[in-house]
Amino acid sequence: MRLIALFTMLILLPVESPAHPLHLSITNITYENGKLNIRIKSFKDDWEVGYFHYHSKAIDFTDPSSREIPWFYEYLNNSFRISAGKEMPGLILEIDTVFLEDDTMTIELHAEVPSSPNSLYIYNALLTDIYPDQSNLVIFVYEKKETGIKFDVNKHDAEVILR
Repeated sequence: MRLIALFTMLILLPVESPAHPLHLSITNITYENGKLNIRIKSFKDDWEVGYFHYHSKAIDFTDPSSREIPWFYEYLNNSFRISAGKEMPGLILEIDTVFLEDDTMTIELHAEVPSSPNSLYIYNALLTDIYPDQSNLVIFVYEKKETGIKFDVNKHDAEVILR
């Protein structure tokens, strides 16, 4: 009886886990005066697992030089795009800063929108190839109007109407 009680206690005791229970990114996009300002906030260790998934070796993104490797930019560009038309090439997203705070990694980017499109198409598949439960939430702000979009393993793209 004591053994069962002890076993039950061990199972039910909260244990500090090194990983976080959610696979989530939050992206804020502001479109103003022909320019997109983008801020992607995600978990640093999710990116490290992503790198390991593709290269079978560990990486430490707390080291700034690790965030300058080609894989980081290529993965970001392949997994996150914005275009002025569904069949048009993506806008050129320029990374302004990448910084870490606790266990999060924030990527700030910007892009010039070459014309005044009626809508923008967002493709967001960040880390959905690594985590089947990954959710990528986007808040798009244009002329004081906010639009919220959830991307996940089943939904990678959406259109935002600007008119």
